[in-house]
Amino acid sequence: MSKKLLAAGMLPWAAFAHAESTTSSVDDTMVVTASRFEQPISTVLAPVSVLTRADLEELQANSLVDALKTLPGIEIGQSGGRGQNASIFLRGTNSNHVLVLVDGVRLPRTMLGTIDFNMLPLNTVERIEVIRGSGATVYGSDAIGGVINIITRNDAEATRFGIGGGSFGSASADVGVTRKLTESLSLQLMGGLESVDGYNVHPDFAATDDKHGFESKNVSLRLSYVPSQNWNSNVIGRWYQNEVEYDNYGSKKNSWVESTTIGADSGYTSGKWNTLVRLEVGQQKNYDYADGLAPSADNLNSEIRQIHSSLTSRYQAKENLAVTTGVDLTLEKYLDGSFISIDSIEDNPRQNIGVFGLVNWNITDSILLEGSTRYDDNDQFGSNTTSMIAAGWTINKDYRLFASYGTAFKAPGFDKLYGSSGNINLQPEESENVEVGLEGAMFDVNWSLNGYINTIDNLIVYAGTWPNGKNENVEEARIKGIELIADFDLGPVYNQVSLELRDPKDLSKNEQLARRAKEVAKWRTSVWLGDVLLGTQFMYQGERPDFSGGDILDSYSVWDLTAQYDISNNITLGGKVANLFDEEYETAGGYPAAERSFYIDLNFAY
Repeated sequence: MSKKLLAAGMLPWAAFAHAESTTSSVDDTMVVTASRFEQPISTVLAPVSVLTRADLEELQANSLVDALKTLPGIEIGQSGGRGQNASIFLRGTNSNHVLVLVDGVRLPRTMLGTIDFNMLPLNTVERIEVIRGSGATVYGSDAIGGVINIITRNDAEATRFGIGGGSFGSASADVGVTRKLTESLSLQLMGGLESVDGYNVHPDFAATDDKHGFESKNVSLRLSYVPSQNWNSNVIGRWYQNEVEYDNYGSKKNSWVESTTIGADSGYTSGKWNTLVRLEVGQQKNYDYADGLAPSADNLNSEIRQIHSSLTSRYQAKENLAVTTGVDLTLEKYLDGSFISIDSIEDNPRQNIGVFGLVNWNITDSILLEGSTRYDDNDQFGSNTTSMIAAGWTINKDYRLFASYGTAFKAPGFDKLYGSSGNINLQPEESENVEVGLEGAMFDVNWSLNGYINTIDNLIVYAGTWPNGKNENVEEARIKGIELIADFDLGPVYNQVSLELRDPKDLSKNEQLARRAKEVAKWRTSVWLGDVLLGTQFMYQGERPDFSGGDILDSYSVWDLTAQYDISNNITLGGKVANLFDEEYETAGGYPAAERSFYIDLNFAY
């Protein structure tokens, strides 16, 4: 995340009126997640973090989880090393309270309601935008804690190739080619392979000499048609296949996932109107089998298909007034698998129709108001309406203040409704989020201070005595937090720091929420020394309870060291020492994080 991110907040709100028709200033990052259309980050009335392609290369991240954990507000719970199951907690909310998008379309969840972040290789990612705070009025279900939008690469005409390797038997290769077929038509192909031998991620139960590895393959295609400056269309295809070894309390098993996505989108600008139409179909298979076997119909855990279509428009009614409207249709169908019986699902496919409206109004050059509402109608639980109102005041060129109130919800998934503890009468989890933020720039330091309270009702938990209990809407949580973020230069060294203090509490039990700390600190530095970029990343996470048995996960501090050497304009050599001081720690009880490890990569671009 560059220095531009916080400096952007100091620009006048009036810049919003020209978001669609002018080139952004050098001091203002453009984002697309907040309203589904491109706008200056300074006009977003919520905290936003951005990781660019340059940031990802500087961090030498080898996975999405690696990259996301460096951002403010994000905590990770991972069952070991590369490829193992990972949960992302945003601002202390549950891991299923984060909406994850790929190019603006929600990423399907597994039957357990989780996101498989291994399906998205970093070689295909151009940038990542994270909005902290409710995003339900624009996107619907799941966005209680925030929204993560992973934007894939759409390179100009180029050829890329990279290889890498390191500790734990890690090896990877990726390639990308973009070519113009005609003046208005271009084709992009990308692919990658990765293999990791791994280490014993569950030593208390697994055999001493066990290693739990990971393998992945990915191919993606994009055909882009741009006949004019006002019209662009894309056809995309993505295929991922991952296999990860894990320990099931002494029994070594394999989880095999295949995901296929095809889609198309088209955007058109005419006068005061901007319109985007999108259709995407995704299908995901998950197999679970003992070590030594292979995927087959006998060990198919689940097969799910998701169809998503949307129509979104923005109308610039006046220079200081913009109206965005949209309609979404999502179909989820459970096709097959042993996880649940198809016959037990009443609404299969399950359909959700959402309609939303968003208004941005510059009352004056220094005051911006924003209001939005969304109505969702779902086959399973009926309807739900969410709303948000926010106001921003640019006090002067160095300071701005904003405040917001928003509601959000999380619809129960197939697992909660129809699994072994399922309850078809479940209702959505609901939240209210109140936030106040102040941003400033002084003494060459860009900073932001945000405070928030997020109250979540109707939390779904297992109630009763095993095995006769079932899922119920019985719990309530409240998360109060303050976050301070700053970036500045100390001589030639760029610094970015964040400090988060929060109280993530289960009000029903008067306990701290599992795997969420009360204190988190992060520090990232970088400096150019000729053609060499050196960087460090530091993270501290305070103690927090684990999910199992109330055990306490100890606090820890971890340092990473990175380097990038531009051998020429076309060749770059990168390296990383992860967990520099060999800290012993866990982010999930019983699953030690990786010890000190080393990685190196070589990349060519022509």
